[in-house]
Amino acid sequence: MNLKPGQLLVFIVFCVLFIFALFFRTSIAIIVEDLTREFDLPAAALGLMSSTFFYAYALLQLPVGILSDRIGVRKTVLFFGLLGVAGSLLFASSSGAQSATWGRMLTGAGTAGIWIPALKYLSLNFHPHIFATLSSIISAVGCLGLMLSTLPLALLVEARGWRFPFFLAAALMFLLVIAAWHLMGRGEQRRASASTGASPDRETPAGKTTPAKGEAEAKADRTDQATPEKPFWRHPAFWYFAFWAFLFYGTIFSFNGLWGAAYLQDTFKLSREAAGAHLLFLSIGLLLGSLFWGFLSDRFVRARRPLVLAGTGTFFLLWGAPSFMYVYPGTFLMSLLYFLLGLCGMVFLLVVSSSKEYFPLRTAGAAMGAVNSLMLGGVAVFQGITGYLLGLSQAAATVLPYRVIFIFYFGAISIAFFLALLMPETFPGKTKKPALPENYHINK
Repeated sequence: MNLKPGQLLVFIVFCVLFIFALFFRTSIAIIVEDLTREFDLPAAALGLMSSTFFYAYALLQLPVGILSDRIGVRKTVLFFGLLGVAGSLLFASSSGAQSATWGRMLTGAGTAGIWIPALKYLSLNFHPHIFATLSSIISAVGCLGLMLSTLPLALLVEARGWRFPFFLAAALMFLLVIAAWHLMGRGEQRRASASTGASPDRETPAGKTTPAKGEAEAKADRTDQATPEKPFWRHPAFWYFAFWAFLFYGTIFSFNGLWGAAYLQDTFKLSREAAGAHLLFLSIGLLLGSLFWGFLSDRFVRARRPLVLAGTGTFFLLWGAPSFMYVYPGTFLMSLLYFLLGLCGMVFLLVVSSSKEYFPLRTAGAAMGAVNSLMLGGVAVFQGITGYLLGLSQAAATVLPYRVIFIFYFGAISIAFFLALLMPETFPGKTKKPALPENYHINK
């Protein structure tokens, strides 16, 4: 990949912005005890507070995709990025459970405008054969946010309290949002003066597409596997992608984002730091999985569906270990289990790539936004359900109250595996090499 300097800088900013998106997504897991103590929250209420982030994120994914298609990546990132900054500040300064919940909701709404615009930027500026690789790099770098929300956050909370990290994250995210606005604006000015005056993403409002662009889009649409006449939601494949993502992503991130540390602390009486260290290994698995699945799919297997099946099946089997674990297995084995859960969990990136590859380019942002909406909606729903189930189990004084959560995860992943069997293969060069759309900015 030979990225131009301007594109490289925008790509880096998106990578770092996604660090904060994932940090906010999972940071609650480390401060569960602090929030429970300070706001006097039971497990069900805590699950609801955490889930508001994902409800807001999920509900806004389709609008974010549409806005990325209609008004462009630059304006979308600015608006939602500043909203996320405001949400983090509100959460950090909250005086009660209600204001903290609103802060989480605004943070979720703001960070909703990072991932889909980043994918839209990649789809419009780079060759489709490297889309999965580039999106995997953004996801892998973003996983540093998951890592920061584990042991490093635990240590910082012990030293400075739970509010300070969220004030700091808000300040840094603000600088990145302004940097993204400035860099994409410079790219717009360069291309406007050098060629036809088109925007940096070659995006125009609906109904104002130039004839040249219309021809390019028609050629791009003919390279897609879905017929452009039908809306994406009328294709059965969309629902296979979307409901698989709902179940699979809901499982891994409801656990990693809320119960992963509490499970270790409550069941095995580990300290915050020890639980954070295990979560760190889960985040390392997520990071390496981000690179592993995309690279393996693009460079070696040159397919999506077989790897989605393999990852989903292995992920299902891994949940058997905590379901029947009566004693702490030791640091190494527990860290290995968390690492493998993270590694297999990132196979969802291939389904995101499939949702982009299956539909016409002009609706790629909306299709990916809809899949991402159900994906994050899965986390919101799963956090609420698991909080309720955990509350019931604790009230019944069962020996291992978290076992009911793992049984629930088992059921969800088994359905996801069935959906993976129904998915079509979407790898761009699987049957024939597609023609390159004229509205891609390819690096010579």
